[in-house]
Formats: sequence, structure tokens, C-alpha cells
Amino acid sequence: MLIWFCILLALAIVMLVSEIFLPSGGVLGVVGLLCLLAAVIICFFINRWLGAGVSLALLVITPFAVAGAMNVWQRTPIGRRMILKTTMGYANVPTVLIGTAGVALTELRPMGECEFGDTRMQACSEMGVIVSAGSPVKVISITDGIATVRPLTPESM
Repeated sequence: MLIWFCILLALAIVMLVSEIFLPSGGVLGVVGLLCLLAAVIICFFINRWLGAGVSLALLVITPFAVAGAMNVWQRTPIGRRMILKTTMGYANVPTVLIGTAGVALTELRPMGECEFGDTRMQACSEMGVIVSAGSPVKVISITDGIATVRPLTPESM
């Protein structure tokens, strides 16, 4: 009976470790847990104190094994594909301030590119107004690095 315990325990460990690396949809994990359960039951048939000791050892080892598996899983090829990388970083501080005057380089329909001094940046026209290329504009707000501009008229200059 002891040989069956050793075989089932080894098979359970192999199945549970391969569940980490192979995309089986949980089949290998379920088979591994069933082998582990069968190994514990065999221990109870051998001696109830042996069964209780193995059960207690599994209860103590399981949280550490799960934490280790989660740590290793992040580094596997499948884990790297499934875990998203964070792309959020520090937002660029706009070099153009509100109230700065500039020129529309492209036609703003309502998005386009404007130049403010030496700085080129994406811009959106206020209220979706179409602004022709070469028209003077003024920054009225900046959201997520995109300037919202208002076309300058001769009387507003």
C-alpha cells in the first residue's frame, strides 16, 4: 500500500506542476487533486495517524505551494500572454499653457496638429468647429495631452 501512496503522490505533484505550464483547462489540476485525495485515503488505510499527519502536512504546505505556483506562473510564456502589462506611467507635462497662441498646421476637423512656438502637439477644435490650416488658434484647455483650441478672429487678437 505504501508504494501506491508514493506513486499517487508523485503523480499528483507531476499533474499539478504541469497544470501551471500547460493550458489544459484545469483537467490536469483536477486529476492531480484526485490523485492527491487518493494518496491521503490510502494513508488512512495504512494507519489513521499517518493519514492525519499527511492531511495536516498538506493543509500546511498547500498555501505556500499555491503562492509559489502563482509566482512561477507569471513567468511562464502563457502567463506572460495572459497578464497585461501596465502602460500607465507619468503623464507628460504639457509644455503649452492655456492661453498660448499658435498656428494650425493641419486642418482641424475637429482633430489636427498645431504649433505653439517650437512645440507641435495634437489639438482639438472647440465645439468641433472646422479650422483651416494656417489659421491662428488659442489654447483654451488641455486634457490628456491634447489641447483644445479656439480659432482666433481679428477682433480677439
